[in-house]
Amino acid sequence: MSIRLADSTEVRDLAGQRHASTGIAFPPQGLQPYYDWLLQTLSLLADASCGPLRVSRDDGSSTAVHLSPGRCSINGVVLDVPAQSLELAAMNNDTALLWITDDEGDATLGHASANSGDWPATMHIKLAEVTLAAGRITAILDRRFETILAV
Repeated sequence: MSIRLADSTEVRDLAGQRHASTGIAFPPQGLQPYYDWLLQTLSLLADASCGPLRVSRDDGSSTAVHLSPGRCSINGVVLDVPAQSLELAAMNNDTALLWITDDEGDATLGHASANSGDWPATMHIKLAEVTLAAGRITAILDRRFETILAV
């Protein structure tokens, strides 16, 4: 299927609207400067391209994360992973390790403090390291690709 460019009437109709699936806002005509809009759009595109099982900040809390839904395979078992949120306030001033394990065919989101534990010894998929400081998430390190590329 080819992509068709919008004609000038369709472009005018998009102005001031928001794309339903990506969240990108089409700026109203005459908006100056475009810098904020451009950076927001690039940020939304980058987030949308990160794919399933991504750990990101949860909009409802400064110390909670959101896991996007997806599918994975652990030890040959295909698991459907639902979207879910996880509150990490108890790990303030620490780094939380997040992973998925197989609990008899059901995906289970696990977590532990990096200071008091480590990744589980059982089969799992690493998701992220989430650093919290001063009552908020300060960094999220994506660890999914380490598991995928593991031999």
